[in-house]
Amino acid sequence: MKSQKILLIINPVSGRMRSAAGLCDILDELYRDDPEDSPMALPFSEGKTTPPLRAVAKPLGKPSAGKPAPKTAAGPAALPPLPAAPTGPLGGDPNPDRRVTVAPTMHRGHASRMAATAAEEGYDTVICCGGDGTFNETVAGLMSVPAESRPALGYIPSGSTNDFAVSMGLSGSLREAARTAVSDAETPIDVGLFHPVGLNHHPARYFTYIASFGAFTAASYSTSQTAKNLFGHLAYLVSGVKDIANIQPRHAVFDLPDGRRIEGDFAFGAVTNTTSAGGVLKLPSDHVSLSDGYMELFLIRMPKTPLDLQRIAAALMAQDFEGCPLIELHHIRSVRVLLDDNLSWSLDGEEALGGKRIEIKCLGGGVRLKTAPTE
Repeated sequence: MKSQKILLIINPVSGRMRSAAGLCDILDELYRDDPEDSPMALPFSEGKTTPPLRAVAKPLGKPSAGKPAPKTAAGPAALPPLPAAPTGPLGGDPNPDRRVTVAPTMHRGHASRMAATAAEEGYDTVICCGGDGTFNETVAGLMSVPAESRPALGYIPSGSTNDFAVSMGLSGSLREAARTAVSDAETPIDVGLFHPVGLNHHPARYFTYIASFGAFTAASYSTSQTAKNLFGHLAYLVSGVKDIANIQPRHAVFDLPDGRRIEGDFAFGAVTNTTSAGGVLKLPSDHVSLSDGYMELFLIRMPKTPLDLQRIAAALMAQDFEGCPLIELHHIRSVRVLLDDNLSWSLDGEEALGGKRIEIKCLGGGVRLKTAPTE
């Protein structure tokens, strides 16, 4: 069997990674030679030796004198303590050709920096364990690596909403997702590039599933982490409903590559590569492919009457956009957005400042995502 060197990037403040049990479940599956064996066995047993495990926290350079590196809002990142080794039968022999380095994120941007140097350090697979924000950082780091040497990407969703994982059909079970993350099956996944033109202090950024502005957008980054962990989708939905009551129209122009120009006042605008946008809006699965080299331009025009708002709500609930003249859905490879004012966007649930001119492109097959093998 080919030797595997895996970098496991973990966000330790993400919902389900606050206990030792989650980490033990993941490591058990990553080290299991036969994933079909007993699903409850742990990688510890009398008379059997597990492969070496290294738990590391990679710093982002050297902090300034007297100034420690910044931490996440929830405090210093740390791996939960591992429990004492239990006894009992081991479900599958340890794989001696698989090496895993556990790397907890210490601050914003840490996942990106670790993923960016993974290839240089000899890793052939990078596994992200966290929510949409951690996944975004990991993808951004991988995209800085030349395509020919870019490691494969595994994803173990452990956040509150996990929009991208839902679109990919990844399991919500830590064990099942971990098995998928070391499978031989891979799928090329498109990545978006968001470029605010003319804002030198705001460079281009990558996104995996959505770049949006307007109504619903604030729900992604204004909802507290505590609320996300406790209520998941409900937390986003409550924030989104509050946002609807204060919709402000945004005049925008969207120039498409085929020469079409879409102009008007919009309550919401997004370039998406997902079936679940921002934890609130849903797109029909038969309209979306995450690996076709296209993204979806999703627009909601500003409602002028209560009846307009009712039509929009009904179309969103039914996922039937063709019958609503206030909603538009276009498949695009790129788009240029012209705005009257600077405004905040949401990139995969994180706030980003865009200028008056933004260029957005779909980078086809940007990363190779580990997926469940087909029968």
